[in-house]
Amino acid sequence: MEPVDVVVDAIGGAHGTRSPRARRPGGLVVALASPAEAQPADIAGPLGLRAAFMAVEADPAGMRGVAALAEAGRLRPELGTVLPLADAAKAHELAAGRRATCKIVLSATG
Repeated sequence: MEPVDVVVDAIGGAHGTRSPRARRPGGLVVALASPAEAQPADIAGPLGLRAAFMAVEADPAGMRGVAALAEAGRLRPELGTVLPLADAAKAHELAAGRRATCKIVLSATG
């Protein structure tokens, strides 16, 4: 995977300590989930990155802005694994084992 400008870590835990390594120099790490023992800033700083931890509250106006970016084709989600709906148990195993590096998508169309 190529380094990226921004990583939004919604998993947390030990995964959060690996997230900064996926960013380009000067990139940003945003931790939405509870951080691991090492804070994102502790790991990001020596790598020349910025880090932020934030709590999420409902923001309808902000979500409309995100939807507009998606409709304009300006968001590119990184999909790690796409599985048929029949393999939902495998998706749960991947998520529980934190073996998925990106999003796991279940496809209803196969």
